[in-house]
Amino acid sequence: MEIKGKSIILIIPYFGKWPVWFNAYLKSIEANQTINWLIPTDCNIPEKYPKNIEFIKMSFHEINAMFNEKLGFDVALNYRKFCDLKPTYGHVFGEEIKDYDFWGFCDMDIIWGNVRKYMTSSVLNNYDIISSRKSAISGHFNLFRNNKKLKFLYLQVPKYKELLSTNVLTRFDENLLTEVVKKNDTKRVFWDEILCNHERGRDSHQEYYINKRIWKNGGVYQVDENNTLDEVMYLHFINWKRTMTHCDLIETDTNNFYISFNKIHLEKQSALIEYLNGVKNIFNGYWIKERRRLKKHKIKSLVKRVKRKLKLN
Repeated sequence: MEIKGKSIILIIPYFGKWPVWFNAYLKSIEANQTINWLIPTDCNIPEKYPKNIEFIKMSFHEINAMFNEKLGFDVALNYRKFCDLKPTYGHVFGEEIKDYDFWGFCDMDIIWGNVRKYMTSSVLNNYDIISSRKSAISGHFNLFRNNKKLKFLYLQVPKYKELLSTNVLTRFDENLLTEVVKKNDTKRVFWDEILCNHERGRDSHQEYYINKRIWKNGGVYQVDENNTLDEVMYLHFINWKRTMTHCDLIETDTNNFYISFNKIHLEKQSALIEYLNGVKNIFNGYWIKERRRLKKHKIKSLVKRVKRKLKLN
C-alpha cells in the first residue's frame, strides 16, 4: 500500500499471553493501514492478522540477549522492564525501522482510533518528537523522527546503564526521558495537549464506565456528561486491565463495538446494568478507590517520617 505522508512504525514487544481484548486491538490496528506495528513475541501468532503488523517470533531469552548485545551491557529483563527500555527501541531495532520516517513505542492496553487524523502532515513535518501526553514523554504513544540523535537520546539520561540494567522499574521512559527533552530545545517537540482519553486532568485513568467508550468506523469516542461523542486518538484503559474479563470480538468483521470496564461488547449493556454500575461507582468506583489509596499512602509516609524523627532524637 502506498503511504501518503510520513511513514510510522510503532514497536511493542509483548511476552506471556495475549490479553483478553487482543482481537479488538487487532481490529483497531487494521483500520490504521498507513501505520505499521512491530511486535516481537513468544505468544502464538494469530492465523489472521492485519497486514500492517509484523510479528517477530522469539523467546524471552532471545530478546533479552538481543538487548544485551545491542546496548553493550546486561539488562535484567522482566515484563515490566520493557517500559524502561522503550527509549532504546530506535537503537535496538535499528535495522527493522531503517525505512521509516518515524519510529515510536506504545502499549497493548489500547484501542486505536484514527491515528492519522492527529498525526497530520503538518505535525510530522514540523516536529521531531511527538507525545500524546501534555508536556511529558508518553509511554503509551510517542514518536521520534528516525535520525541518529533521537535513536541515541536515551544516552543523555544520567547513569543510564545503571538504570537500565537493574530489574527495578525506574520510569526511564516517561519521567527521566522527559527531563532530558526539557533540557534540550523543545521547539521541535509536540506535547501541547492530551491526545488520548483523560479525566480530572489525568490521561488514561478513568471511572469504571459501561457503554461510555465506543469504537466506530475506525474512530474512538468518549460519551461525555452531555451524552455527546468526543473523539480521541486512542483509548488507553490502564486501570481497566484487571477488570476487563471478556471480549465479544471473535472475528474482526465489525464496524463498531463498545469498550466498557468489564468487557468489550458488540451491543450496549442494559440500562439496568449501567444504572447499578453507576450506583456502585458512587461508593466503590475507581476515583473513590484512588482517594483511599492516596490517603493510605499519605498516612504511611507520615508514619515513616515520625519514626525517622524519633530515631534522630
